Amino acid sequence: MSLIRRVAIRVDASTEMGMGHLMRCLSIANALADGGSEVVFLLRSHAAALTTLIEAEGHKVRLLPDPPERRNDADAMDARPTRWLPTTWQRDAEQTLEAIGEMGRADWLIVDHYALDARWERLQRQQVPRILAIDDLADRPHDCDILLDQNFVVDLETRYRGRLPAACRQLLGPRYALLRRKFAEQRKSMVGRSGEVHRILVCYGGSDPSNETAKALGAIKSLCRNALAVDVVIGLSNPHAESISRLCLELPGAELYQDVHDMAELLRHADLTIGAGGGMSWERCCLGLPTIAVDIAANQVGALTALANIGALVYLGSAASVTKHQIASSIQSLLDDPARARLMGEAALTLVDGQGCDRVHAEMGAVSALGARQAERWCPDDR
Repeated sequence: MSLIRRVAIRVDASTEMGMGHLMRCLSIANALADGGSEVVFLLRSHAAALTTLIEAEGHKVRLLPDPPERRNDADAMDARPTRWLPTTWQRDAEQTLEAIGEMGRADWLIVDHYALDARWERLQRQQVPRILAIDDLADRPHDCDILLDQNFVVDLETRYRGRLPAACRQLLGPRYALLRRKFAEQRKSMVGRSGEVHRILVCYGGSDPSNETAKALGAIKSLCRNALAVDVVIGLSNPHAESISRLCLELPGAELYQDVHDMAELLRHADLTIGAGGGMSWERCCLGLPTIAVDIAANQVGALTALANIGALVYLGSAASVTKHQIASSIQSLLDDPARARLMGEAALTLVDGQGCDRVHAEMGAVSALGARQAERWCPDDR
């Protein structure tokens, strides 16, 4: 029998924060479920529309009620992304404790939320024996048993120094990237990439509030390369879906996909992708896909810079300042230099193998087993 019977996952998603946190939590949730665990997602009620997505994967959802009026950010205690939390961290902690109490004992709590830290986690210890915190920022302390940061940045080995309990296990780097199983499956069936670009995939994540997708499509159109096939992927929460659909109709060879369930297959068949940082960076690496990238958030800069430094992608800078002409120039340079594109994909392929969820699951099991042995060792002998 699995030592991890039930897991609670505290995560949110929205147009502003994107879908990346939820998608990586779904990936580890699926791995846990495959091992016999029950998984319950705890989301704020503003993310209620995502319930169907989570339940379709076989998991349960409990919604934490939002306050009638969103609190003023001026009331926040610090400068972290507290705007993504419509209530105080204390109230969120209380509601989480209540939800876990109602659903029954949880063996683990996974928290993936930039607005929550050690103070929140410490309160959860009242009901949950073990906590896994997923972080990318290293800007706050955590009270957790496992800290997962799947990023590839220069100071990865030291960036959490002084922010974690002494006994905390740190799972650092893209070998722990939380990808769906389909990526590992598609990786196994891949053939070597030649570097020649015939099909481009454009995807800026689940929301793309600044409509970087339209900019990329404009860049491709300006090249007048009608033989290029273009796959355009947007999420259900994309506010520009209608205008993007019109742009695709104007671009020969373009096909629009919304709410894609098999991103791995689309990426495997692409020769080049255009997008942002975040979780998709590791999906692209897993399939050795040459990439032209921009950052759409400050926390993406470190990883994109590091990936560019090893030749795994072309990093153009902040999306807000990157022009259509810069994107077009980068595409043209790779069209003209297949050898460079091939080497870029090979560099990316070495970083991620698609087994991250299995590694994290194994670490959680090891921590649970250690706790069980310690409990047996210290249990009074009633015989």
